[in-house]
Amino acid sequence: MLKQVPEVVTPFSLFLLAISVTVTSEFILRKALRKKVEETIADTVFLTLSSIFLFVVGWLLSNQISYWNYREFLRNFSILVSAVYITRAAHLLTSRKKFRFLPYVCFLLAFTASALFLFFPFENYRILQALTAAKKFFIFLGSLMVVWELSSAINRQIIAKTVKVTGTILLSILFILWEFEYLKFDVKTLMGIAIIVFLTAILTVLNSKVFPFLREKLKGELPQKDLESLEQNLKTLTSVIYLLVLVAVLKGFSNFGNLIGKLYSIYIINTDLVKISVGNLINTIFLGVILFSLLNLGKKLVKLSFPKERREVEGGSAEALIFNIGVLFNVIVLLSSLGITWKVLLPVAGTLGVGLGFGLQTIMNNYVSGFILLFSKKLKVGDILELPSISVTTLGTTSPSVFGKVEDIGILSTIIKTNDGVEISIPNSSFINSPIVNFSYKDPYVRLKIPVGVAYSSDPMKVKEILLSVIEELSYTVKFLPKTVRFEELGDSALIFKAIFWIDVRKHLWVRNIVSDFYYKAWYKLKEADIEIPFPQNDIWFRNSLKVEIEKPGNGGIVDKSDSGT
Repeated sequence: MLKQVPEVVTPFSLFLLAISVTVTSEFILRKALRKKVEETIADTVFLTLSSIFLFVVGWLLSNQISYWNYREFLRNFSILVSAVYITRAAHLLTSRKKFRFLPYVCFLLAFTASALFLFFPFENYRILQALTAAKKFFIFLGSLMVVWELSSAINRQIIAKTVKVTGTILLSILFILWEFEYLKFDVKTLMGIAIIVFLTAILTVLNSKVFPFLREKLKGELPQKDLESLEQNLKTLTSVIYLLVLVAVLKGFSNFGNLIGKLYSIYIINTDLVKISVGNLINTIFLGVILFSLLNLGKKLVKLSFPKERREVEGGSAEALIFNIGVLFNVIVLLSSLGITWKVLLPVAGTLGVGLGFGLQTIMNNYVSGFILLFSKKLKVGDILELPSISVTTLGTTSPSVFGKVEDIGILSTIIKTNDGVEISIPNSSFINSPIVNFSYKDPYVRLKIPVGVAYSSDPMKVKEILLSVIEELSYTVKFLPKTVRFEELGDSALIFKAIFWIDVRKHLWVRNIVSDFYYKAWYKLKEADIEIPFPQNDIWFRNSLKVEIEKPGNGGIVDKSDSGT
């Protein structure tokens, strides 16, 4: 018996030594990593790697023990230590204080249930079965708490809920399969679970730390809505890749792949031309999310590659062009992944040719018109347009035309944002079939003509001098382009002048505000120079005599009557 003691003691001693070395090196390595990367990330990476390391060491050492109960005890102990390290890593990523001890309690209870099963001589089968079920349940409960805590570290609520719900569903499925022994755990399976935990920690760090950091770095380079779109698509892309890798790990490290394989034998559509299974449909959905996330990221990166002064106009147009082409490419790829090719579509299109012809005519017209606009460059993102025959009366705007900026040239329509903050969607074909008033087609400089009327007694040269000084004082005026004051006409009751100067309409979209500022300054300057701004006055002559009645107070009525001639 004494000869058998080293066989058990040595692996346990070596495992305890590995724990001691890990704890000792924790302070040194974490301190070294903190100098190069952010503190929380360094601590999380170290604790996760330590978890995997101790688990592998404990499992390998357990293979040296021939006694099955001691071997399983060391394996369960290594799982407990690994779970503790993973839970510590999860705590670092969250600021949650309440009930942080619960995952540790669950893992400790699972370890206790396994120890009771291994070393206490229970002969009752039901007790042994209950201990096994309790061990599985507490491992599931502790793992679920860790996943929930990791999801709470994600700033964006939608992503956090997605991770939480997905993790809960996945762990529940694994627990049910494990409980009914459809899923068997061995060293290979546990290694896969360790990898999944490590990937979950990386995903959490990316969503809670890295992506918000990138967003702050790019602040000022892109508009706020572009930064939000960039961050959202990065989070969506990494989440989908995480799910795909997770499924691949489960397939490679367990018999979970057999269950996934059955999804491909369940058909939604099963004909000679088209065969679409549940598994095929799920793959297409994942592929679609990845393709459109990459497309949205790509168009923002292309926009970012333009110099800052050309980013809004040229970058915006390049972004719209890439998106329109990308949508067509993605749709073709997704249809192909479902098994729907042109060979399948042509017979259907032939059968429904007339209906599709009329139904898709407008759609295709707008789609092709969008490409014509982008390639011809007659309309670009950032251009300033005035559109006739559109009135926005809800906000008190009764003008028969709309003045605004091109925000986006989409697949079927173009978005125009007015000065009132109203976004109007206009079919692309409307810009092909109707005239376009584009204030910034080749350059953004437009000339304003503001009329000013003064009294006939005014000195025209003095008026010209004052109005020119007003133009000079306006910050909106383009200094290198000509400006003048034109004596326009001799009006009925005033001398009419026009102040003429140029503005950059992209920088100063609120044209009516410029006119208002001009009139404010002109009014005070003309008043200081004693130049009168007249209002219409008319003399009225009567051809016939008028009868005038004068009422005097205190005399009781009309006392004087007289005729007045012209």
